[in-house]
Amino acid sequence: MPQDHASASAATSPPRAPHRRSWSSIPDPLRVLITLSMVVIACVALLWAWRSQQAHPWTRDGQVLAQVIGVAPQVSGPVVRLHVQDNQPIQAGDLLFELDPRLYQQAVAQAQADLTQAQAEAQSAQADAARATRLHQSGDLADEAYDLKIAASTSAAAVVQAAAARLDAAQLKLQLTRVSAPVSGYVTNLTLDVGHYAQVGVAQLALIDQDSFWVTGYFKETDLPAIRVGAPAAVTLMAHPQQPLRGEVASIAHGIARRNLGTNPSGLAEVSPTFEWIRLAQRIPVHIRLHEPPPEIPLRIGTTASVAILPSPEAAPQTTATP
Repeated sequence: MPQDHASASAATSPPRAPHRRSWSSIPDPLRVLITLSMVVIACVALLWAWRSQQAHPWTRDGQVLAQVIGVAPQVSGPVVRLHVQDNQPIQAGDLLFELDPRLYQQAVAQAQADLTQAQAEAQSAQADAARATRLHQSGDLADEAYDLKIAASTSAAAVVQAAAARLDAAQLKLQLTRVSAPVSGYVTNLTLDVGHYAQVGVAQLALIDQDSFWVTGYFKETDLPAIRVGAPAAVTLMAHPQQPLRGEVASIAHGIARRNLGTNPSGLAEVSPTFEWIRLAQRIPVHIRLHEPPPEIPLRIGTTASVAILPSPEAAPQTTATP
């Protein structure tokens, strides 16, 4: 019976886990070989990444930009009608807002009356000049009196031209009380409302030109030798990582602002004494022109983008062969 009990206990006991060799149990030469292999693989990966970055620069420091037009009236007056809403898409020529036209309508009426009076006076002066010409030809009018009549007729004609110009200016100002969109785009950050007094030349609303979007990528100065104008580029928006956009390098900035440069009262440059152990490469803006972005991807100023410069035989840097 004890033997049967021992046999049953052995049959029901769980199987032992297979023995695993620890790192310390591996022979020293093999451990050194494995370690060196891992170091070599890491160095090769780093070298490949560095060479790839040098040949095809890439940056996550990109931003979507566009032209923002400040719409300002060319005449002053209170806003009486507002025809747009915030973030509304509009077309070029759409009416944005209207100013109070009453003062300008009065100016047009006054200019029209002045023109009518000037035309009447010019007709009278012209008739007097015609009579003076006949009398002067018959010898019944002295030269001095004749010259005065001719001068009066010429002056009256000039007054008519001036009055007509004032009427044109008054009509133009009346038309300018209706402010329209100069380009197609999007109204943004709208704070204008009815009753606001709009000053001439002061922007009343911001309009984003829908056809002017571009991306600026800020590349390290060490990347610039591998970037050429016309090189193809891939742009990935943070909001749409699965839909890269096509583009090309349109231009490369020729300068950035200096941070520690000031003006001393003596007229000399004032430079802060700074010392850095690690010299960081400066970031240079690179303008990327987009190629027909898909309509389902809305572009918005200020959003984040990644920019990669793609290989292109036509845009590759030119190298000079040395003998």
